[in-house]
Parts: sequence; C-alpha cells; structure tokens
Amino acid sequence: MRLRRLLLISEAWGVVAQYNTLQDILTAQSATLSTLSAWLQSQAVVFQILSNAQGVTLLAPSNNALSQLYSTSLASELALDPNFLTAFLAYHVLSGVHFVSDLSKSQGASVPTFLNMAAYSNVSGGQVVHSKSQNGAVNLITGNNMQSNLQPYDFNYVGGTLHIIDSVLTIPKSLTNTLIAGGLTATVGALRRASIEDTLNEASDVTIFAPTNDAFNAIGSLVNAMTLEQLTSVLNYHVVRGKVLYSELLTGGSELTSQGASVNFRVQNGALFANSARVVISDILVGNGVVHVVDGVLNPANTTATPDPNAATQPPAFNGASSTDGGVPFTSAVVSTTTISDGGTPTASPSPPSVVEGAASQTKAGAVVAALFGGVVVLAGW
Repeated sequence: MRLRRLLLISEAWGVVAQYNTLQDILTAQSATLSTLSAWLQSQAVVFQILSNAQGVTLLAPSNNALSQLYSTSLASELALDPNFLTAFLAYHVLSGVHFVSDLSKSQGASVPTFLNMAAYSNVSGGQVVHSKSQNGAVNLITGNNMQSNLQPYDFNYVGGTLHIIDSVLTIPKSLTNTLIAGGLTATVGALRRASIEDTLNEASDVTIFAPTNDAFNAIGSLVNAMTLEQLTSVLNYHVVRGKVLYSELLTGGSELTSQGASVNFRVQNGALFANSARVVISDILVGNGVVHVVDGVLNPANTTATPDPNAATQPPAFNGASSTDGGVPFTSAVVSTTTISDGGTPTASPSPPSVVEGAASQTKAGAVVAALFGGVVVLAGW
C-alpha cells in the first residue's frame, strides 16, 4: 500500500525518487548536500540516529543554506549552547512522513516537529512548521515569520522522506519577543499595562489575535480612558487558551476566549475575519502557540460585529472611538528592536553570499556544520 501511494504521487508530480537508505540520498544529491553529508559522516552517533529513525521527514539544509548560516549570529549561538543546538536539530525533523503533496495545501498545513524541549516549545505535540503553497512554490514558515523554500522533490527511503530546504529554520521565540520584532508594540504595551504579559508568555497552547498599532490608534480616545479592569477584559477577548488555532482551523465557527465571550470566524472574498477585524498576517509561530495579526481591536461588548469584505478598512468595533494626537497608545514604554535574520526571510529566500573558492570557504562551512552536529547525543532518545 505504501509503495502504491509513492507510485501514484510520482505519477502526479513527477518529482519522487526512491532510495533504500539515507546514505543513498546523500550520495545521489551530493551536489546540493555535500556539506551536510560530509559532517554527518564525521558524527557517527547523530548519523546513526537519523538513519535508523522511522516515520519521519527530514528537512535538510542545502550547501548554500549552511553557507548563509555562517554569516548570522545563530551560528555562534549554536556553537555555544548545546541545548539550543539540540532544539535546532529537532526542529528540522517532522513527525510523520510528509510528502510535497501534503505540504502544498493552499490553505496551509501546520506540521509537528520533534522539538518538544520545555525551554523552547510549550506546544502540545511539539512545535510546528507551517507550510503553504504560494505561486507554485512550497514555503515553510517558522519563527519570526521567516520563510524557507522547499525543493519540490520527495527523496523517499525506508525511514521516511527527505526534503531539501534553501535556508535553515528559525525556532519560534517568546510571545513578547515575536510581537516586538513584528512591530506590534501597542499590543505588548497593553499587555504590560494590564499585567498579563508574563502570564501569556508562560502559558501553554495559546492563540493570540494581536491588533496592529494602527488598530489601537484608531480607538485611542477610548483605550486611554479605560480602567485596568476594562482593558484586561478587552485584551483577554483576544486570547484563546488551551488551543493552538492555526489559520486552517479558522474557516468558520467560533471560539471561546479567556474573557468569556466567543469570537466568530468567517472567510469572505478569500480573507479571514475575526468578528469584523481582518486577519492581515496569519500563523506567526511563537514558543507557546500562534499569533494572528488583525487590523482592528476586538470588542467583547460587540461580539456580533461583521465585516464588509469589499471595504479596504473596517470601522472600529467600538462605537464613538477615534484616534488621538498623542501617538499610538501603550507604545511609549516598549522599545522596538531590529531583528537580524537567523535563518529564512520574511518574503523570499535571501541571495546566498559569494563563496570564495578554496580551502578558506570550505573551512567556514565545515565549522558551521561541525557546530551543528558535534556531540548531540541527546537525540538518542528518538
């Protein structure tokens, strides 16, 4: 039955190759995976673990991906912190066998990985990689909304399948760090004002609907006058606890929020709405769940608000609200940071840096991969 499925996919996509072992794949794809292959060979424990694993999908960084990694701060972090290194490796192994056809769904797919270390993931079943098909390409979305591109080939072997990616994956960071990196400083400031920022950072399996700074500014006349109790109620209406609701799960229906009232979801004209607020960025992964960015602040006293899908912007869900001249609410105490890419890219794959021919470039690439695979015996638990 498994062989039949492989053959059917092969006929449909014309991009399936069948091998006996992981080593066979590395040998056949040496033009793209030679750096990874060479250092896997030098790390017998790790290579044996990966070779013997069953029912997995390996996301293998290409030679260019590992060369790019050398120029980022991530390379030194991996070399200095063995626990982070283990988490990094685990995040590149998907639970289950996932072919290109499984990862190419237009509505997206959130696939669990082997990353379940408490310090890096507080998501039941393991932190996920979000895949989607866009403009004929398969994109993998990871931490800080970084994007890696998947080559459209299934390299199947007895333990599962392998896909080549053009940049390493970024482990999702904390809720606060992710919101600040995304410019959602009003949401962070509001959470701090209400003293629920730490609670949400420490919670497991959360879904957050984070309003843009413009959304908070649009109701500035009201939020500046809210009591702490009122503000907390509004913010809790943006939180679903105990469920990680990726966009593919929000095509309709409603969900109960931490505030006690429900938020209604609908897809109209290809856009996803939470009540009357449009989801402008979906599926931003964080260490303990997912964030969806909305263009309006949700109102727990107006749960029946519905959108006009043909309008470029929606009116605020708060009657009588207006912006003020005092700047975006809640942002004064939040310091924005400039995020340096440590893996993929928010829009398209970065151009690989020029690689100088000769021993120097080989030494650099080798140093990176040596850091990635040296002594990761913790993975023996697979």
